[in-house]
Amino acid sequence: MYKVFFSIIIGLTTLSLTSPSSPKELEVLRDRWTNHCPVPLNRLKRIIFSYYDFAGIQHNDGEIVVLDAVAHRVEKIFQELYQRKFPIDKAKPIEFYDGDDARSMADNNTSAYNCRRVTSVLNSFSLHAYGLAIDINPVQNPFFYFANTADRAKGIRHTAPIVSEVKYINRKRAQQDKLPGLAEDIVDVFEKNGFTIWGGTWNDPIDWQHFQTPRALANLLIIMNPDDAKVFFEMHVANSDLFTQLPNNEEIFVLAYQQDNQKFMNIFDKHKQILSMTPNHGIAYFKARWAE
Repeated sequence: MYKVFFSIIIGLTTLSLTSPSSPKELEVLRDRWTNHCPVPLNRLKRIIFSYYDFAGIQHNDGEIVVLDAVAHRVEKIFQELYQRKFPIDKAKPIEFYDGDDARSMADNNTSAYNCRRVTSVLNSFSLHAYGLAIDINPVQNPFFYFANTADRAKGIRHTAPIVSEVKYINRKRAQQDKLPGLAEDIVDVFEKNGFTIWGGTWNDPIDWQHFQTPRALANLLIIMNPDDAKVFFEMHVANSDLFTQLPNNEEIFVLAYQQDNQKFMNIFDKHKQILSMTPNHGIAYFKARWAE
């Protein structure tokens, strides 16, 4: 039988309030989207998509929740993964696990949105809380970390989920053995769709499952109106150098957009080359255009 990729993007406001599967699910949804989260519910989209599992069987029930500005690109990501027959064990929204990231990882669940803090930095939201980070096949692409300063001093790392410890920490061997579902095989798909940061290149922790947009870009997208955010993300996709290299805490573009969003968008529309510049050059060029 001929099989085709299926996907649909749904606004979470409608989905969560009109079609929860049970009173418990509705309660979990409300817990996940509260006022302390950096992104309001109406900025999140649920994408339902097709994928192949590790047995090569097609499923049409994959679900992932992301920021509205990147929904179209995330749809493209999973379409290409489907076309490549890249295996995904399962993809369920985090409310299925009551927001428990450890349970989701242990179940080898591919997911995105989760309103939680960074694992090692309690006062900082994870990019998952922005709907701008995606974790792929956590068992095949584990989280490799130091649990505390004592373990770091001794060089003792831990693996999550623990089942990944035997086969998936030695990444060179895993690739030589051509184990399926490795993130290394799809870095290019995420990168060309704007998710230019891969946790597999980090040193502490190493997070092979994790793809995200640059944090400086995330801070800008969530304060933009949805239309501007979508347009600007497409600009980033076309020229990703600037924001990929910007320091996480760089705020000049956020402050400029908040001051005059129309002027901000006009500058980037007329001077798209800013996005291909180094941070120092790009910021200086932007400031000069802003002062005109």
